[in-house]
Amino acid sequence: MIKELRVDDRLIHGQIALTWPKALEVKRIVVANDKAAENKMQQMSLKMAVPTDIKVLVRSINDAITFFSDPKVKTIDIMVIVNSVADAENLADHLEIIERINIANVGRFDGVENSEKLKLNSSILLNRTEQAALEKLVASKLKLVSQIVPDSAAKDIRELVSSKNH
Repeated sequence: MIKELRVDDRLIHGQIALTWPKALEVKRIVVANDKAAENKMQQMSLKMAVPTDIKVLVRSINDAITFFSDPKVKTIDIMVIVNSVADAENLADHLEIIERINIANVGRFDGVENSEKLKLNSSILLNRTEQAALEKLVASKLKLVSQIVPDSAAKDIRELVSSKNH
């Protein structure tokens, strides 16, 4: 079961490595990212960033979809990290084992001017592609939140979007 699909443009960093696995009670993290899946050095860095008791797999988006389609994997609690809403939407479109999607940090490093983005909060800046992907997620029945760290309150993404549209 994917306990959490997190959108975080930094992929694995201190908050991810140290707080989220404990809060979610997971021992496995899958980074689903096409560029990281092709870069051995980045894979090593991502794996080194977590405690030794946490297993990290780095897969392309398509390989992650294949991986999560295996019935054996569905019985394991896993956290998945992507760096874009579009990738989260792609996974959600193909997988039915996602408990919630946490859109935490996105849009800070995509090369698009901030003035051209929809700003949901200080850590969610969406370019047009990301906005279209978020619209599809909002139309789904999935639980959508924004929560930076486990001990902060989870904000409902649909409420954030609704407040920006009024």
